[in-house]
Amino acid sequence: MADSRSLSVLIVDDNPDAADSLATILALKGYPVRTAYNGPDALKMAAEAPPDVVLLDLLMPGMDGWEVANHLAATRPRPVMVAITGCDGDVNRSRSRWAHIPFHLVKPVAADVLVDLLRWATRTRAGRRQLDGLA
Repeated sequence: MADSRSLSVLIVDDNPDAADSLATILALKGYPVRTAYNGPDALKMAAEAPPDVVLLDLLMPGMDGWEVANHLAATRPRPVMVAITGCDGDVNRSRSRWAHIPFHLVKPVAADVLVDLLRWATRTRAGRRQLDGLA
């Protein structure tokens, strides 16, 4: 289970079944989770309540995940961005790095990998906020 310092997680995926399934898994682990099914809704939700972590599908119609990430990278506090995608390969991984997505995971991703990543984000939150000039 997550501790009292649980991170807020925003899941962005145009596949509602994938987004909702992931949200259920993380909620059962104790993380507060919200879901958005497209880029514009994700940006609106992030503006209303900034997430600590964004789990982001890359290939969405309209505004893709890379564009969402570029917008979110300019916000403070800056969320940790994690691509969870079917897009593998050097070009897509490079695109993710350019869009400020340090974690590029290829589907299917094991729940324990995501939980480990969220635990890391919890441990490093204070330092990341300091780097953002917020501590």
